[in-house]
Amino acid sequence: MTLPSLKLTAPSTLREAVSEQLRTAIVAGELAPGTPLKETELALRLGVSATPLREAFVDLASEGLVEIETHRRKRVTPIHLAETLDLLRVQSALWRLGYIWSFPKIGLAELRQLDEAIFAYKSCLAERDTLGAIRAGHRFHTIFIEASGNSELLRVTLDRRFLIARFILLHGKSTISRAGLQQHIAMLDSFRRGDTADVLARLDQLAARMIALAQPDNYRGRNEYNELKET
Repeated sequence: MTLPSLKLTAPSTLREAVSEQLRTAIVAGELAPGTPLKETELALRLGVSATPLREAFVDLASEGLVEIETHRRKRVTPIHLAETLDLLRVQSALWRLGYIWSFPKIGLAELRQLDEAIFAYKSCLAERDTLGAIRAGHRFHTIFIEASGNSELLRVTLDRRFLIARFILLHGKSTISRAGLQQHIAMLDSFRRGDTADVLARLDQLAARMIALAQPDNYRGRNEYNELKET
């Protein structure tokens, strides 16, 4: 596969810049699941030396986006249905727990942030920025989890967020829609009314739809890459 032309951006460090550029290319499917990652070619495209690139590979491997194999060969992590299904089930349960713990702790600052996340979701939909909408939706849920005050819960729910974002972008775009936006708006409205049971019910609906995407029966006929086939 021909690698896309990548343009280096500049967060606070070169390592972070390379990590973010590769992360975005992987999540967006520009670097498809299973793609070999050749250091010399990528370093040339990004205009960097091998050191920040190797550091970026370590970062992305910790997020599950890159596999570092024997003899230090590297590739974009394939999508395996069984593993994805396990991930979505675990994350859904953890998110639900984070919501429950957060309810007594959500204040005006968090409500403003939730409004901002919904506005970002709406704006990204209008601009047809699906990845941006996914990130805005994830930010909405993260605000609740952060409010729970449990740092370990926050860590484990964030560790694999880019894997989930990639799966949604490549195989669940239908969930990123005005209907999805309305579901988030309804969750926030229910919370403001004090109807936390409805918030959780709607969260469960979102989770069930995501989990359904990874079910083998629903997935049949939608594989875009050979790497998605279970071995």
